[in-house]
Amino acid sequence: MNSKLLSPLLYGLGLACFSISTVAAQPVNSIPDFTAKYNIVHDGDIVGKAERTLKNLPDGSFDFNYKTDIEWLIFSDHRREITTNKIVDGKVIPLTYQSDREGTGKDKYYHWQFDHDNKTAYNLKKKNKPMKGEWVDGLQSKLSYHLQSRLNLINGVKNFHFEALSTSGGISTYNYEYIGKEELMLPFGVIDAIKLKRKKPNTKQVTYAWFAPKLNYLMVKLHQIESSFQQFQAELVSVEQHINKADSTETDKAQ
Repeated sequence: MNSKLLSPLLYGLGLACFSISTVAAQPVNSIPDFTAKYNIVHDGDIVGKAERTLKNLPDGSFDFNYKTDIEWLIFSDHRREITTNKIVDGKVIPLTYQSDREGTGKDKYYHWQFDHDNKTAYNLKKKNKPMKGEWVDGLQSKLSYHLQSRLNLINGVKNFHFEALSTSGGISTYNYEYIGKEELMLPFGVIDAIKLKRKKPNTKQVTYAWFAPKLNYLMVKLHQIESSFQQFQAELVSVEQHINKADSTETDKAQ
């Protein structure tokens, strides 16, 4: 299994020039805390686990985390991403982004800080070196745009695109296209979802993502296609989410 082929899935599970034609008059500006767990599947075999968590912080910002652990034959890959953000008028505003990767091949670590006032981002790993790409309004981190996708759907927007800061400091563009509705059979159980197609320009990679309205548009499945022989997907196993401000929680698990 090629780690380069796995990277878009591992960094993309957890789902940016925020460009939409219409926005709800009073957009939703928060998502309750949650922890969602997934199986990572390759060729019909479970090759790893993934987890996405969100935690709202006392100052009004929130942390969004994603981690994966894969062990398959002689291949090993362990990754973690975390982005601190805030939400204003239905838009996710990234403040920081960190990621680290260990396992087969070269270990990697990245740490970026977003400076919205001065319209740039700094690579904290390389003595605050500024980003290489040109700043655009609504710029997302490699992780925060997945949360923005969910927020878009909550606010009734189904087709959109993002420009996100890459780990190297350049700009990547992602386009999302609404495909339709599907009933899915997952480890979590049977659930109705809407399907989106994600295409990165100038590449052959295509990713399909499914979000469940019943779970407040949580991403429940991701399927990445590199070629007819290289396909990977993540499938929801369980989710624990807060359901009110009194910090009570509800846990959904596969039966």
